[in-house]
Amino acid sequence: MKGIVKFGGHFLASLFLFYVIGLAVSLLLIQNKWLDMRFDSEYFILVMMLTGVWFYFVALFMSASHFIIWTRPLFMRVILPLSAAVIIILTAIKSSLFVMPAYVTRKGLMLDSMLTLPQMNILILVWVLIGLLSLYGAARYPLDFKKSSPRMAWSSFSRSSRYGISVFFILSALLLFVYLGQSEMQASANRAASALMEADVEAFRDYLLSFGPLAAVVSGLLMIFQSVAAPLPAFVITFANGLLFGWFWGAVLSWTSAMAGAVLCFFIAKFFGRPLVEKMVSKRALNWWDRFFEKYGKHSVFIARLVPIVSFDLVSYASGVTAIKFSHFFWATGLGQLPATLLYSYLGETASGSVQILFFVFTVVIAIAVLGSIIGPKLLGEKKA
Repeated sequence: MKGIVKFGGHFLASLFLFYVIGLAVSLLLIQNKWLDMRFDSEYFILVMMLTGVWFYFVALFMSASHFIIWTRPLFMRVILPLSAAVIIILTAIKSSLFVMPAYVTRKGLMLDSMLTLPQMNILILVWVLIGLLSLYGAARYPLDFKKSSPRMAWSSFSRSSRYGISVFFILSALLLFVYLGQSEMQASANRAASALMEADVEAFRDYLLSFGPLAAVVSGLLMIFQSVAAPLPAFVITFANGLLFGWFWGAVLSWTSAMAGAVLCFFIAKFFGRPLVEKMVSKRALNWWDRFFEKYGKHSVFIARLVPIVSFDLVSYASGVTAIKFSHFFWATGLGQLPATLLYSYLGETASGSVQILFFVFTVVIAIAVLGSIIGPKLLGEKKA
């Protein structure tokens, strides 16, 4: 019970510190009328609180004591009081001490439809009391680290890997902030995700057309993005490229952007190492690749690329933590994905309607899978038992 209280206290202390900083920065950003008309700065509160959650779990499960900033004198004696002073001064000047913090917090945490401003004020008052008590308790009772795998301890990562992880998180937080704060960008991203998830190629084609001369650039960036981070169907992008740019140039665009995504995944894995890759693609999937790589050796990437039912991202990330040379990975990926890319692009140019396209995709996947199973053993020269 004591341990639960201690862990909970540190968690709440982290949330509260980042909440106060987020509220202060949001109020500062709102003062700029030009920015306030174009951007919902209130969501900085949510992003900062999520950052606090990340700091807490990194500290707890990766034994990273320097992430426990909510007990450091600099933050307790300088940053926190300074943030509180900014909040009080900005709201007192406009005589809105009991309006602006409640309004900004309510919008930033997406509670507009759930709480009135008076209710939000009561909640903030309770939250401030809990937060201050949590900060006091966290300062008195240090956080006991969970026993983690030596490979997952923060100190086990190289300096460049730690730097890379931090940069990756910062960029992710900024991307989330922009997505939440810019309504037009949010609507555009949601439209693209909806078309991809519903496998509506014509809708995605129309989405790309809305960017005019930048359609090819947007298509390429989305292909790279889905390769690295998003579980979105890449074949829809390939079909749409064929439908929009013709089978040849559509294939060129799809192939080059998919290659860029694969290369990026490969070097992310090389840079961060196996522990992080296990979290991104799951340990079970990575173990499967280890067995696959052990069985098929240097031909494993080429065979996996020939069979679309094997996750494209898994192969890219997993290859980065094996002994495969980049040159071999590059050529095996390029040649392995070329047949499916050409076929999808051709079908994209000639077919229309998501139903027909899904039928074609299913047929193509089965055909290539069978082809891979036939030529795989011949390429490897497997010996009969």
